[in-house]
Amino acid sequence: MIENTAKPDASKLNKGLFWGKKRTILIIFLVLLCPLNSTSADVIEEKTNTSTFKLSFSERFRFVSWDNAISLDESLDNGRTFTRHRTSLMAQWQPNSRLEFAVKLTNEFRHYFVPEDRDLNLNEIFVDNLYLKWQNPGSLPVTMTIGRQNIMLGEGFVVMDGHPLDGSRSIYFNAVRFDVFLNKNNKLILFYTYQPETDDLLPVINNKHQALIEQPEQGFGAYFTGKYNKLNLEAYLIRKNISSTENKPNDSRINTLGSRFVIPFSEGLSMAGEGAFQFGKYGDFDRFSFGGYFHLDYNAAHLHPLLPALTVGAIYLAGDNPETEKMEGWDPLFSRWPKWSESYIYTLIPEYEGRVAYWSNFVSTYGTLNFRIKSRLNLVFTYHHLRAAEIAAIDRPFLGGRGKTRGDLFITKAVLKISKYFSGHLLWETFSPGSFYKPDADRYNWFRFELMFKI
Repeated sequence: MIENTAKPDASKLNKGLFWGKKRTILIIFLVLLCPLNSTSADVIEEKTNTSTFKLSFSERFRFVSWDNAISLDESLDNGRTFTRHRTSLMAQWQPNSRLEFAVKLTNEFRHYFVPEDRDLNLNEIFVDNLYLKWQNPGSLPVTMTIGRQNIMLGEGFVVMDGHPLDGSRSIYFNAVRFDVFLNKNNKLILFYTYQPETDDLLPVINNKHQALIEQPEQGFGAYFTGKYNKLNLEAYLIRKNISSTENKPNDSRINTLGSRFVIPFSEGLSMAGEGAFQFGKYGDFDRFSFGGYFHLDYNAAHLHPLLPALTVGAIYLAGDNPETEKMEGWDPLFSRWPKWSESYIYTLIPEYEGRVAYWSNFVSTYGTLNFRIKSRLNLVFTYHHLRAAEIAAIDRPFLGGRGKTRGDLFITKAVLKISKYFSGHLLWETFSPGSFYKPDADRYNWFRFELMFKI
């Protein structure tokens, strides 16, 4: 695919906005229709008028250090060592058992040891969540959630994080969501989201204009979940519109049609998988891509407490072939988060023009051993053999290699639950680059220590 850098015609953008509004109206219309045609009145529970108020607080401390995870070049001396301090305060009020109002305020700031020229600042205090949740409006089998909210669907393969550029500071979506309960085993989730480049929708204290996403995004989705005997089945159709900006003239219209399943075979043994096709437009070019994964999980604890849980799996996210006039590269949709590695998301930055956690052209076969040493301590070891679906583009000098082997990634994690309120972990990741990168590419090491306090 040859990248198009021409700015899209304004009439096309206006037409796209017009159709975007029509789709919003259509989704609301479907939401109103689905409950009326549903025969699931049996899932409506008797409600009470008891009023409750809940106040919660969390404080997360992280120490993070890495050497050359971004550049794979030791000579550049561009490592990072810093602490991250995230504070969140949330209030939830339920005037009755059908209504919930919630607001959450969050602040995260960093103190850098390396590089030394970064000044300390307290960063922003922003609205992390602000939503109204209404169960069974009009005695219909629906739960409606309107406002700033967290949304994770399935394993987070397509929907998890609304704005990756602020890291794990927050993951919210500005969204309208309807959970339609078709019966006790089947549910349809309908949603609309809008994510601006910076938070210009709600007030921000000490506004630093934190970048949230490279280009404004809209999402429309229908996500079905069902249970059939032992089989858990999910299916979805999600549309993402990416608007062009002055610096990034290419807009995108991405349709993602996919499905996920979970099958338990016997005690301790199960398999899960997910696959999706993408079609639409990337600027003036057609888009067609595929992505998916599967993993087989076996927990041997029922045989002996010291035996580990074992996971083996594979991941395939298509890459773009630069010699065609189509965009074949997988777009991670709303899932640019550290799903498979906390460190490798940074190595992807120069590969995708500064976009962190842009999971694409990515293939892995992997295995994980999870040892439960004591009731409060787990040791987790993961190995990924990483490849690329397509060789590196010639115009990406950072990559430099002409092979498809990205390299080998080793992950070691110790997770400790100290008490009801305290938890923490130690995480170490190391990566050895392969032929996908230039021959003199260097390995990296990445380390994190975390303490979490929650009440």
